[in-house]
Amino acid sequence: MKKMDEMDRNIRLRSEEFGFKTAVFALAIWTLYESWEYLFNSGSYNSLPTLILLVTLCVQGFSEMVMKRKMISDDEEYKEPNRILWRIIAVIATIAILISIGSYLLISTN
Repeated sequence: MKKMDEMDRNIRLRSEEFGFKTAVFALAIWTLYESWEYLFNSGSYNSLPTLILLVTLCVQGFSEMVMKRKMISDDEEYKEPNRILWRIIAVIATIAILISIGSYLLISTN
């Protein structure tokens, strides 16, 4: 495998960015379509596109935070609070609240 120069890396980075944005856009359209079908056409709800979209955006956000944290780890002047831990706690709390509300609604309708 040949070593990439800066121009090749820039081209690869731009193509990956375009591919990621296209995939997120397609997943968002698919999620909206599934929601539309469920709400207005009484279809069954397919949660797969929503889950894939959420996982994709969470992985992208967490990886960006980790990379930023690694870049400033040796800098003594700039100290940033640990946002990764707080974001993980917020995601877990949100999931717990959604599961609680969903299970309450399922139990109350039966």
